[in-house]
Amino acid sequence: MKAAVFYGVQDIRVVEVAKPRPMAGEVLVKVKYCGICGSDLHEYRHGLFPESPFGHEACGEVVEVGAQVKGFRMGDRVLPFFKGAYADYMVCPQERLLGIPPNITWERAAVVEPLAVAAYSVKKGNLQSGITALIAGAGPVGLMTLLALRCLGVSQVYVTEVLGPRREKAKELGATSTCNPLETSVSSWIKERTAGRGVDVAFESVGIEATLKDCLTSVRVRGMVIVQGIFTDRVPIHMLGFVSRETTMIGVNSANPALALEWIETQGIQPERIVTRILPLEKISEAFELLTAEKKREIKVLIEP
Repeated sequence: MKAAVFYGVQDIRVVEVAKPRPMAGEVLVKVKYCGICGSDLHEYRHGLFPESPFGHEACGEVVEVGAQVKGFRMGDRVLPFFKGAYADYMVCPQERLLGIPPNITWERAAVVEPLAVAAYSVKKGNLQSGITALIAGAGPVGLMTLLALRCLGVSQVYVTEVLGPRREKAKELGATSTCNPLETSVSSWIKERTAGRGVDVAFESVGIEATLKDCLTSVRVRGMVIVQGIFTDRVPIHMLGFVSRETTMIGVNSANPALALEWIETQGIQPERIVTRILPLEKISEAFELLTAEKKREIKVLIEP
């Protein structure tokens, strides 16, 4: 079978490898799609993490079941929350599998995982309708957070993003207003729209110093900053403002797929609207180049083995 293998920074090659076989408690999944996650992009540019999740936003069909597997059988459509999905087939432990409801298309299933990350974030923050929110960054994580907040009934969601097409997508998905943080003082922009108060919660969805500081200076007194971005550089923070304003800041690094599926089924949201291109496995290097280019045109790319 074919699989994408990470050889080094900016060096991914599609090679022939042996088809895996499921052991006890595992299933073999024929991969339909695997989305390129922001963590994959960081690994592509900087090297694999110690416990790499490379290629984990997948959906597919069970084609073989190992011994002692319960609840799954051949032909089941599943979400394997496991790494190694840039391939024709992947092995996944049964405890990391979730069945796909019959009314969900493959394209929608392929983006359940990033929506689940956003679902976890808003759940972790114990957020309710009626709040005001800022999302710094309209990449896949930020846009999924926008959808998650809309599912909660949050009507005032402000989004910052340097790329015009992503700002347009944020408006399309329900953002109250957007701005380019390279051209506008974000904290002033937010205070103009919240009568000087600031937002109740801000989501850092990029992983750089500038957006984190925008979030910290845009929340109200005793507001909350939820950090979703993956930081590869150290960030200096002026702690006086953080302490005097009694800001709460939390990091999030998990997912809530059950809640994401519930939203899809009960609220009719369409997370696949952020997908801008689907490329075959043989063009995975091209896909990574598109998503790491200086002038990004794509938002979410799916790989189809």
